[in-house]
Amino acid sequence: MDNKNFFRALFWALLFFLLWQMIAIRIWPPVQPTAGDGQNGASADGTPAAVSTNGAGDPGAGEVASADPVANGAYSPVGSDTTESIVLGTIEGGFKSPYRMQLDLSNQGASISKATLSDHWKRGGDKKNYVLLAPLHRKRGNPWRSLTVDRLTIDGKHRVDLRDLRWTAEKREVNNGESAVFTATIDAAGQPVLKLTRTFLLPAQAHETLRSDLQISLEIENVSDQEHRVIVVERGPIGLLSQGTFMPDQKVYAAWRTEGLIDLETKNFKEVGKIKQYTLYAADKHPDEPLEWYAGGNLFFTCTTCPVDAEGNAVSGVVAQVQAIDLDGNATTGNDVTSEVTSVQQTIAPGETKSLMSAVYLGPKDREAFSHASNVDYVNRDYMQQIKEGYGSCTFSALTDLMITLLNWLYKVTGNFGVAIIILVIVVRTLLHPITKKTQVNMVRMQKSMGSLQPKMEEIKRKHAGDNAKIQQEIMKLYREEGVNPMGQMLGCLPMFLQMPIWVALYSSLRNNVAMRGEPFVLWISDLTSPDCFYHFSKTVNVPLMGEMTCFHLLPILVGVMMFAQQKLMPRPKPDPNVKKTPQSEQAEQMQKIMPYMSFIMIFLFYKFPSGLNLYIMTSSLVGAAEQVYIRKHIKQKDLEGPKGGGMAKGPKKPKSGPSFLEKLQQKAEEAQKQAKQRSGKKDRR
Repeated sequence: MDNKNFFRALFWALLFFLLWQMIAIRIWPPVQPTAGDGQNGASADGTPAAVSTNGAGDPGAGEVASADPVANGAYSPVGSDTTESIVLGTIEGGFKSPYRMQLDLSNQGASISKATLSDHWKRGGDKKNYVLLAPLHRKRGNPWRSLTVDRLTIDGKHRVDLRDLRWTAEKREVNNGESAVFTATIDAAGQPVLKLTRTFLLPAQAHETLRSDLQISLEIENVSDQEHRVIVVERGPIGLLSQGTFMPDQKVYAAWRTEGLIDLETKNFKEVGKIKQYTLYAADKHPDEPLEWYAGGNLFFTCTTCPVDAEGNAVSGVVAQVQAIDLDGNATTGNDVTSEVTSVQQTIAPGETKSLMSAVYLGPKDREAFSHASNVDYVNRDYMQQIKEGYGSCTFSALTDLMITLLNWLYKVTGNFGVAIIILVIVVRTLLHPITKKTQVNMVRMQKSMGSLQPKMEEIKRKHAGDNAKIQQEIMKLYREEGVNPMGQMLGCLPMFLQMPIWVALYSSLRNNVAMRGEPFVLWISDLTSPDCFYHFSKTVNVPLMGEMTCFHLLPILVGVMMFAQQKLMPRPKPDPNVKKTPQSEQAEQMQKIMPYMSFIMIFLFYKFPSGLNLYIMTSSLVGAAEQVYIRKHIKQKDLEGPKGGGMAKGPKKPKSGPSFLEKLQQKAEEAQKQAKQRSGKKDRR
């Protein structure tokens, strides 16, 4: 290929890449800060949302936000003088551990400081247990922790801050599990008014149970002689780290029931960071759609909380509002987004106790766990929505489910997900081979036939010059007589179009299949759900149009090379020297030369894709190249590229009794034109 064509190909490749960037921005647009819709201003508990230098709605350490100037003196929390920690569960034993996690609890805010999973590990092969929840340190005050009792609003005006309160802590042994109990009181004028008891119960659940539960309850006892109205505000999970490599994957969720089905509202951390605060759910805006659960999660893991009753059944009418908040109010920090959950107002008579109970799922987004017949509660609450919402709108969810099922089954057979992907490629290419072969043979036949028909088409244009309708009619008639299908050229891309949904489905399955997380293939490919890392850079490198990079990815390069080879091996007819070239034929010939070089743009598009997807595409291109060699031999044997009339070249078809489909369309178009002319003539006569 000469330099002119090479630079032309490079220009088209860069133009295609820039267009892709524009399309990607439209599909995943950056969220602009918005106001209104109850997202700023007053909190759901009726008090102003306090915004300080520490973050949205986050007073500094030791501060108490209140709508009533005398509230600080009227109500004060009382707990312990010391900081204590309690450990529930264990990670010892990995898959054989009797617990799915180890919880490090803090009496500060009666919260979870850290949650470590016993049967999942960090990426990189160092076999360190995966930390799902972790404390986030800040410049002033205590660290932010997960599932903290944030504050109370008493009698609609007294706001009592509890986030830094040291509760009295006690660890208890229970049947088939471990428990931690935290207690505190709310005093007024030196006398106790409310007694608070928060209990964490971690049941013993092995990996085989497909369950990863934690039970939390908050009991509020009125120990005064007056009735009180109480609203509780709790904080969601904190410290969720990103597991994605291409798109934002850290999200907050709120799910409610609409006519018996789960409706889901989600926001990723970057969106929340830009708008500071966003209302995911408000009971007053969904009067007949009660909240089912709320969650925070990343690509593969989730902390999902469902309000329940004493029997563990989901209850409605308990949560008034779920807000997504950025704790430090700084959009550049990406791991400090969480949810703020406000309860409905609880009216508690003297001597009465009200309980707020929650069933928390703390673990992987496991499709088997969420759909298993034994986990009726997971199925009824439709936790699977957290997986399916990551499928996107570019493919059928059923196809993605099929891809995940096939890959997991092939993994059980082979013991290696990389091998499973290669087998899947062979299966898909084998199923598509008859279509691929037929379309490419027809495409070559079409191109050859068009060359021989060119003089006849020129004669038709000369004979009926000025009458476009007649020209089209005669050309269609010529196609039918010579057995030429004008759609053959377009159908040449059919196999690729058929594979595109499979590629997208595979990409979705890689992003949503926790079973594949951290699974290696061979050599340098250590994790099929993240880009391959052939060589680690000593420092971060900023590459134009591609952003920051920490290592060199080899698989995308191989993908481009294999796609180039496949394009070069595509069968093409030899030009007939006896047929005069037209501008259209020259343009088509130039495009055929450019197309192989367009494959290199895929290097840019796939550079940060998961290595499993690149392995699939590279293997598909390699198998496709071998398939092209076979098809070329088949065409050569049938002399399809030889002189007219040889081998598989079809002769003129026998005239059909009636007009063809294209001729019917042409007739209808002519009738429409005649009617339009008649109407126009009538108007002129008027």
